[in-house]
Amino acid sequence: MGTTRLSAESTVKRGLSPAIWQAHGFIGGNFSDPSLRGFFFDDFAEGTSWASENCAKYSVFMNATSTIAACPDVDLSEGEFGVLRFTTDATEHDQLSMQMGGATGNLVKIDDTAGENGVVAFECRIKTATITTGDLRLFFGLAQQGSSANDIMMTDTADTFGNYAHLGFWVKETDGASLQRTFHQIGGTEDTEDTGDDLVVDTWTKLGLLYDPNAHSTEKIKFYIDGAECTNFGDVRCDTTDLADDTNFPAGAEMAPIILMKCGAGAAASDYLHVDWWAVGQGFTG
Repeated sequence: MGTTRLSAESTVKRGLSPAIWQAHGFIGGNFSDPSLRGFFFDDFAEGTSWASENCAKYSVFMNATSTIAACPDVDLSEGEFGVLRFTTDATEHDQLSMQMGGATGNLVKIDDTAGENGVVAFECRIKTATITTGDLRLFFGLAQQGSSANDIMMTDTADTFGNYAHLGFWVKETDGASLQRTFHQIGGTEDTEDTGDDLVVDTWTKLGLLYDPNAHSTEKIKFYIDGAECTNFGDVRCDTTDLADDTNFPAGAEMAPIILMKCGAGAAASDYLHVDWWAVGQGFTG
């Protein structure tokens, strides 16, 4: 008996990327037992308007003049369904962020220790109204609990991270379009590489990462843009040397998904970030 295989992405590029999710049993297949893989997907269809950090399943931060709310726009040609809009009023250093785990809990751990080295996957679909240098700093990926608090993960100093463990995609204030791969361990040095890919203004982009402990030593962690491995994959991938570097790589760090947006010195009125959906998965070794 065969198994269900997901097709390649359409031009809309809405769906979860098979290269990340299907190969490791998070989606697809005829015999998939959901209890064997930790998996969470949120399409933000509830239309919740968040007003504080005390929101049900997420730790949320926003400055008083910023908002995170359901977007009123629906464009079926772009596959929109349940979209959150992060909106700023251009106040320098204002932050909008959300993280799973409610500020105290974690979901995943990237660890090369035998018996604890399960697959980890993350992906989100986003678009931004600006890629102008100086407007925004952005982060999409995984970080330790509590990273959504104000000025914790990203400080008020341009392009400077706080001393928190994280792994994911970064858009610099000093380069509004270029997507960077970055990771950091508490007390270590930030490691950043250019993915070779750029955001396009007001255009949906999917950003994903996959840790596979059984992959070749040179490609333990891969980074994906719109379902394909990023252009500069040779420099961006994380290998066994990275995972063994407990000083700088967040090996063994307990983390949860986070999306963070921080205004720069040149932010324009009503800059926004749209988040269509996000997903996270954790495989188990037992």
